[in-house]
Amino acid sequence: MKRVLILSLFILGISSIIGQVIIIRELMISFYGNEFFIGWILFSWMFWTGIGSFYLVKLFKNKHSLKLLLGCHIFIALFLFLEIYLIRLSRTLIGAYPGEIPNLVPALFYAFLIIAPLCLVYGLQFVIASLAWKTYQNRISSSFILGKSYFYETLGFVVGGLVFSYFLIFVNEFKIVSILAYLNLISAWLVINLAEKRFTRFKIILIILLVAFISIFLYSNHLNIWTRGLNFPKQTLVESKNTLYGNISITKTNNQYNFYESGLLIGPNKEKVFNEYLIHFPLLYHPKPKKVLLIGGGFNGALSEILKHQPAKIYYLEIDPKFIKTIKNYLTPEVYEDLENNKIKIFYIDGRHFLKINQEKFDIIIINLPNPSTALLNRFYTKEFFNITKNHLDSQGILAFHLSSSPNYLSPELKTFQSSLYKTIKEVFPSLIILPEDNIFFLASQTTLDYNPQILIQRLKNRNIKTDFVTENYIKYRLTNDRIPKVINGLKLNEEIKVNLDQLPISYYYNLIYWVSYFHKNLANFLNSVSKIEFKWFIMLTSLIFLAVLTLFLNKKFRNKKFQDIFPLIMAISGFTLMATEIIIIYSFQIFYGYLYYRIALIISILMAGMSIGSWVASNKLEKFKIKSLAMIHFLIILFSLSFLLGSWLLFEYSPRPSLIIELIFLTLTGSIGAIVGFEFPILNKFYLKNKPLKKTGVVYGADLLGSCLAAFLVSVFLLPVFGIFQVIFILILLNLFVLISLFLSRNFSL
Repeated sequence: MKRVLILSLFILGISSIIGQVIIIRELMISFYGNEFFIGWILFSWMFWTGIGSFYLVKLFKNKHSLKLLLGCHIFIALFLFLEIYLIRLSRTLIGAYPGEIPNLVPALFYAFLIIAPLCLVYGLQFVIASLAWKTYQNRISSSFILGKSYFYETLGFVVGGLVFSYFLIFVNEFKIVSILAYLNLISAWLVINLAEKRFTRFKIILIILLVAFISIFLYSNHLNIWTRGLNFPKQTLVESKNTLYGNISITKTNNQYNFYESGLLIGPNKEKVFNEYLIHFPLLYHPKPKKVLLIGGGFNGALSEILKHQPAKIYYLEIDPKFIKTIKNYLTPEVYEDLENNKIKIFYIDGRHFLKINQEKFDIIIINLPNPSTALLNRFYTKEFFNITKNHLDSQGILAFHLSSSPNYLSPELKTFQSSLYKTIKEVFPSLIILPEDNIFFLASQTTLDYNPQILIQRLKNRNIKTDFVTENYIKYRLTNDRIPKVINGLKLNEEIKVNLDQLPISYYYNLIYWVSYFHKNLANFLNSVSKIEFKWFIMLTSLIFLAVLTLFLNKKFRNKKFQDIFPLIMAISGFTLMATEIIIIYSFQIFYGYLYYRIALIISILMAGMSIGSWVASNKLEKFKIKSLAMIHFLIILFSLSFLLGSWLLFEYSPRPSLIIELIFLTLTGSIGAIVGFEFPILNKFYLKNKPLKKTGVVYGADLLGSCLAAFLVSVFLLPVFGIFQVIFILILLNLFVLISLFLSRNFSL
């Protein structure tokens, strides 16, 4: 019985982490997700899982624990499969088409509801397995069993995360859910064999499901193409492939191929107009552009336009090595031929990481990336990154990038977004040219740039460049039209807008407001108001809330009768701290090292391993711990946070070169906070469950999840972009200081 229950918890961890990663990836593809959307999904995931462990278990009696455990495994096997289909059908259901920004509220509502059944069962299964274990070994304390259950589930997280990241990442989703289904069905079969009743009907159901998932596995490629096509209504899906960095999909409309990365339209196979605008203005501003660096988007004609200027060398950076290999067969012959030109050197590397480890200088650096709609993309629009590019430009070098815009009307949200980047780049480059149209182009240099079109026109003639759109008349129009002074004046007047920094990714937040304003003006206004909150007022409000809670806590009636009720709140704060720290570490790691997928997976696995070790150690020594032990744990969390704050400041202030030592520091920090919070979990259960009924078994576990879910949403969406990394760490210190003070003032401190 014990071994089967341990296996059930272990498989729960594997199913949960792999299912979560797949579902997040699918929802991101369907709804063009960013950190806001990821934060919402994680919030929803842990919210429903917490509700499952908090409340769903109360609906069932303990005597049905094995039957319920059996049902949980069967439900997970079935619903993981159904989930993929329902998510891929989502754009059709909410009326969003490929290339179209989905309406935010329906997308969030759909994501919130679609994962609810699965997560409720995940939360229920943990508690049911723990209750079954308690029933089997009644003499062992509930807190000990919960600590061990937590360990085996977390161990499943570690194994599942590593297996997915290193082996299953390229496998199509239906093969993965078939594997997970088999693991759950095998566990269900073992549970049946332990039950006193024979459960003959369940055995028949399991046999049918086992045969069904064999068929799903064998025909998974056909199922994958058919259902992936649901993401692209009114287009023909030609090819779809998973890579380390997401999903590459190629569709066809008439004679045009369209390329998507994780649901985001990257561009068609040939894009003449935009590429002429993107390339020729910055290169014509330079007297002799011999060495050009293009970061992203060179696959559909940009490189062809650069070659017209006869440079000596072109470096083209594309993060995903499978992207170019996958789309090559769908490019026009001219573009395909230019990709093979010996002047072009393609590097499959993160652009920021490339500049960090490379010492070469360039005449032109062009950032051809989407808006900073994610924290990952925002790294290419910060003051620190602009300083890096400045150091890689020669004395007459030019940096160029573009943003979404509107030719005739700049909404307040769009103006705020563009102003943040205007203000940021002006702090680095003294000379700046702005060319507004459907896209606004920024050209920056350390030497003087002006709006005289004659120099550019003469260079166009001297270089004998043949263009279809960037003609003499067009150059005159773009450099002399009356939109330019209007836009510049509008951007200058927004003095209250914050500068975009590595540790304060505010432009990503402003872009979110701009996106939301398309559909929900009032919500956009609210988000904009949040961005103006001063940190000192936020801290004062947080302190007042703490004082109110502390006053209640010190009330004699509460202390005598409800002292135990403070423990779930303490666990929620620990869960919040853990998730917030994980978000900051991953974000900092990406800024410092670039998007190195395997290492990020390793960070998450180290965190989970730390939690496993912490819970195992504490579970084996539960009888030794007192209330003061909790105070010591939160004192350690405060010390950890202070060290983390100092380390983060040094990292962002001095920006040292990447090294193995710094990487080991990241991993050590991750494992340490995981171990501390994992250590606390069984201890809190020990104190909370004393003299409590069995139905309260999942309360602390649920509080941990709910605290984590709040951090996943609040930190990634609001606290980090609005206040910055240093301020978020300060908030964590303050929260844990509140816990420490509460425990010291408690009459039960010595118990």
